[in-house]
Amino acid sequence: MHRVEIIGVGSELLWGYTLDTNTAEIAQSLRRYVVRVVQSLRVADELDALTQAVREALARAELVVLTGGLGPTPDDITREAVARVFSSRLELDKGALSTIESFFETRGLTMPEANRKQAMRIPAAELLPNPRGTAPGWWVHQGSRSVVLLPGPPDEWRPMWTKLLPELGMEPLSRFERIFKTFGTGESQLVERLGPLFVRDDPEVGMYAKPHGVEVVVSGTDPASAAELAERVAEALSPLVWGEAQDTLPGVVVRRLRERGHTIATMESLTGGLICSLLTDVPGASKAVLGGVVSYTLGAKSRFGVDMERLSQYGAVSVETAVAMAEIAREILGADYGLSTTGVAGPDQLDGEPIGTVFTALSTPGGPLVKRWHFAPGSREVVKRRSAYAALGLYWRHT
Repeated sequence: MHRVEIIGVGSELLWGYTLDTNTAEIAQSLRRYVVRVVQSLRVADELDALTQAVREALARAELVVLTGGLGPTPDDITREAVARVFSSRLELDKGALSTIESFFETRGLTMPEANRKQAMRIPAAELLPNPRGTAPGWWVHQGSRSVVLLPGPPDEWRPMWTKLLPELGMEPLSRFERIFKTFGTGESQLVERLGPLFVRDDPEVGMYAKPHGVEVVVSGTDPASAAELAERVAEALSPLVWGEAQDTLPGVVVRRLRERGHTIATMESLTGGLICSLLTDVPGASKAVLGGVVSYTLGAKSRFGVDMERLSQYGAVSVETAVAMAEIAREILGADYGLSTTGVAGPDQLDGEPIGTVFTALSTPGGPLVKRWHFAPGSREVVKRRSAYAALGLYWRHT
């Protein structure tokens, strides 16, 4: 079994300026193989510290993956650290340099001299092309050990890592896994619904809370028995499941709208345009998403058509205001559906309502639907994201 260590490089990861999601995503991608991730760590942009970390990782693991520190600035020292570990000199790769120069030329720019360092490699390193940026990756394979260097930006490292994975010589894992994505029901309620189907053996059923709802994962080393359990779980959860595997809730909503030839428009308060942003992240959204309005203040709500008398009587955070916003969004943009959010993201109460109180409304050809939510107080970002998914879930559940 391959042992793997993953290293996120960058002082910004240690200080929290950048959230390290790369190491977790890389580890997750390795679940399809017979490997054991023995350590994942973050290391500052310090040559001695990173050299020591890589050297120690190589002493423990057959595969060491580094992400970050391949940029053109002086503090990008991943190449230098790995060169030290292999007691090798960095040399200019003319082909890589030409590719980097072309990257700038196609954009009408001249390559800064600083980017020249990104074309450096040790003789033992095979360069991994980067069609989305200027930093090629490395694959150094010596004996039973491999070191892989990946850029920090996810859009750059994902394609090269996906292409490289099958070449690393790891045995594929014959483990069954099926993911059911649910919405609007808590973990304890799902456990009760599953009853004896909720098992923690092999095969097993796991639950993981996400902003878009609870994911129920059925997995096992015996594909046949795990698949049989998954079918029974699917039947038990059927009304609550909006998607599986790589499905996203915005993607499911856009797909349903397009399949039915319908359109949607939004008017958002506390979510500040997040619903519309999530929907328009989906390819082909322009066929179904007409647009959105952010009516954050009382004055903005009034100018877009929410009656000021209604606002004064019921407040901005109310059933009545949420419904009015959804209906106005549908009317002014000429959509089949209107979707709205209004609520309290914090840090203070609003209209006498505590933080986490949210109303989502859906205007439909048959009339409005509205739901009140009580999210646990958290950061503004968390409340906003959960509210956006709650609004999308309202459409999914009632159409």
